[in-house]
Amino acid sequence: MAIDTVTPRSRRVLLAATAGSLAALAAQALGRPLPARAVSVVLGGTNTATTTTKIENLTTSDTVFWANSTWGTGVYGYSSSGYGVYGYSSSSYGVHGASDSNTGVYGRAYADKAATVGQSMANATGLLGYSGAGGDPLPTAPPKTGVYGRAAQDASARGVTGQTTAGRGVNGVATSGRGVNGYAGTGIGGYFSAGPSGKALHAEGRVTFKTAGLATIGSGTSSKTVTPGVDLTSSSKILCTLMGNAGGATTVKRVAVNTAADTFTIYLTAAATSAVKVAWFVIG
Repeated sequence: MAIDTVTPRSRRVLLAATAGSLAALAAQALGRPLPARAVSVVLGGTNTATTTTKIENLTTSDTVFWANSTWGTGVYGYSSSGYGVYGYSSSSYGVHGASDSNTGVYGRAYADKAATVGQSMANATGLLGYSGAGGDPLPTAPPKTGVYGRAAQDASARGVTGQTTAGRGVNGVATSGRGVNGYAGTGIGGYFSAGPSGKALHAEGRVTFKTAGLATIGSGTSSKTVTPGVDLTSSSKILCTLMGNAGGATTVKRVAVNTAADTFTIYLTAAATSAVKVAWFVIG
């Protein structure tokens, strides 16, 4: 039977084999990037980075980052040309500010720009102001509205208030539409008041009233019934003026109001010798 003979290796051969293995491992390491080493955040110091630092919480609804200051600023963001602080959410508030004893969100501008800007990219309301209880749902934002204010607690609530000492409390400007538009279902669409030395209403230019119009009294008749298109009451005042010559000394004699039919009838002192127009104006 043949016996295998083990040939002993010299120390020089073993060292050569080990060196070759180490060289192969080094070549493999050079072919792939080294893992990034985490750097500790230094409290009370300055931390500098050239890429984005991202902190995520993917398992719970807890707050990811909490900053607290007894008297100073909790979180301070600064950028020389971009956003100092940017918040984004796919389904909730991008930025939420709250305070127990002061203003929840405060905006300030040192340049000749707006301190706070609200923009709706979907043609909704740009800025919504709402006065109500904390648990109440926010009102539906009307479309194509720059600023919308709502307060519906009681009769003293005010959706929007403007105040100035000597200028204009509220200023409305329109190129071809309405500078200021007021509407009330059962109340008063526009209410103006002034002190003893002030003016409740000052109008420059032509004035249009829906409760005013023209009626024509035909030749040979002495009366005309008018339907003004508004509700008439016993306290309604109706002013009438002849817009032409009814013949001789004929003029307006009286006006009779029919509150049941919401009409009024203009009577002349005599039958008109020719058709004549009468201007009428309903007040109250």
